[in-house]
Amino acid sequence: METTDKISRQLALWIVVWFLVLGVVLAGFGYWEMGLLKGSLHEYQQGIQDRQSLKGIELSLKTVSLIFWQVLIGSLAVIGVLLWLSLRSSVRRVITEGDLSAPSLTGEKNQGAARPEPTSEEVEERVREDQRRALHLLSLLQREGRLVDFLEEDLQTYDDAQIGAAVRSIQESCRETLNKYLAPAAVIERDEGDDITVEAGFDANAIKLTGNVSGEPPFKGILQHRGWRATGFDLPTLSDSRDPAVIAPAEVEVE
Repeated sequence: METTDKISRQLALWIVVWFLVLGVVLAGFGYWEMGLLKGSLHEYQQGIQDRQSLKGIELSLKTVSLIFWQVLIGSLAVIGVLLWLSLRSSVRRVITEGDLSAPSLTGEKNQGAARPEPTSEEVEERVREDQRRALHLLSLLQREGRLVDFLEEDLQTYDDAQIGAAVRSIQESCRETLNKYLAPAAVIERDEGDDITVEAGFDANAIKLTGNVSGEPPFKGILQHRGWRATGFDLPTLSDSRDPAVIAPAEVEVE
């Protein structure tokens, strides 16, 4: 309602201004026409013998001029009021329809402020969903590269050559899986050990500063780790038919 009243006042102000301009123009035109008529009467004044008739004509012109001004002002006032009422009604209807169909900026802010806090059930559901996704990715690494098998294996009974051969195979399989589903890319495309400069406005989530950090950027340092950023996310759809906590099912060969 406050917005509608403000718009109505602005419309009324502009209507008054433009109708004043229109009134001045019309008044000037009427004054100019009346001047022409009076000039014409003075030209023919010598040919008119009846002075009483001349005075009657001049009186009639004054009466017509007065009526002209009254009609002009009244017409402009009536038209201005009608125009203001119609525009005000149209603006109010548009604002009302906009509030019903799509929230305004003020409405969005109010909705955001009045949005209820998530319930404990909703929070638990979100946590379970995050856990399902993390376990899903781990199950993919297990299925494609046997990563969990390798991490849980006791390597004390193997020599370095056997471990090296196993690691090469697992690394290749897990790398292919990550590239397929997450497409990881380096945060900083430079070789580790290179001298780099961290400019002002850097993303603190993507670049971690260590060592003697003081003052304001830019900072000069040595790249210790390039970092990783997932440039894709194309994990297979989670299945509701299986327990997400089962990373890999046990396999039993029936005799």
